[in-house]
Amino acid sequence: MTDLLRLSKALTDRTLQLELALGILRERDKAAAEQSEWDFATDLQTAGLPNDFPPYPERHDFDVYAGMVTAKEVGGDLYDFFLIAPDRFAFVVADAAGKGLPAAIFITLTRTLLRAAAARIAAPGECLRTVNAMLCLDNPTMMFSTAFFGVLDTSSGDIHYANAGHNPPYVVRAGGAIELVPSQGTMALGILEDGQYATGTVRLAPGESLVCFSDGVTEALETSGELFGEHRLVATLATQAGATQAGAQPMEIAAQVVADVDRFIGTAPMADDITVLVVAYYGDGDK
Repeated sequence: MTDLLRLSKALTDRTLQLELALGILRERDKAAAEQSEWDFATDLQTAGLPNDFPPYPERHDFDVYAGMVTAKEVGGDLYDFFLIAPDRFAFVVADAAGKGLPAAIFITLTRTLLRAAAARIAAPGECLRTVNAMLCLDNPTMMFSTAFFGVLDTSSGDIHYANAGHNPPYVVRAGGAIELVPSQGTMALGILEDGQYATGTVRLAPGESLVCFSDGVTEALETSGELFGEHRLVATLATQAGATQAGAQPMEIAAQVVADVDRFIGTAPMADDITVLVVAYYGDGDK
């Protein structure tokens, strides 16, 4: 091989090496940018969510616990709760369609609008109607979100609620029964500007709890593709019925749900966020 050919081959090899190196750098920068976006979406999704428990240690008429286990990709789950008045406790579990930054932005906007509406509108159905109309005003990407919104009257145990296409929660009765709350509606938020949402009522007796959750619970998949399903969730809640009658903490109920889902999926990857919110009513008695 002549010197000229050797030089030509060396230059070709060097060029290839540089192209490969540049390709690696471009992919690294792209991955870093994507990771930065995911990190920002995660921060946006969880920023400001209540995470100090018990949130109202001075209250003995009710208690609440909520938690979210996020999947690898950022989803659009949300939980929130707040006192509207001393005897009116509001709470919500919601789930925006899609993943990543768009879902995080949409669900954060939903939370902000709902808090503002709840401060001015008493009926949960009217709150969701107002929030839905606002979300539909400027929604070019056609995002939507399911939501269950409830307000507990701490003087009576009545929960007034509205459902925008979300999984209906369960009531864990003091006597051991597990009851599904009527859904009251199936239309998610952000789809039709004139969507209407009915207000329903369910009453909790002292020692009873309402368990709200996202579809990441019932649609959790184990390695063979089987769903956790509603029947397994009911079975889990049934094991907590006796404890609830004895005044179980909401944290114990939520933790058992998450533990059973985790045990069920085993080594399968989490496909969606898992969110659980439990409201326990104690009436005038102590916990």
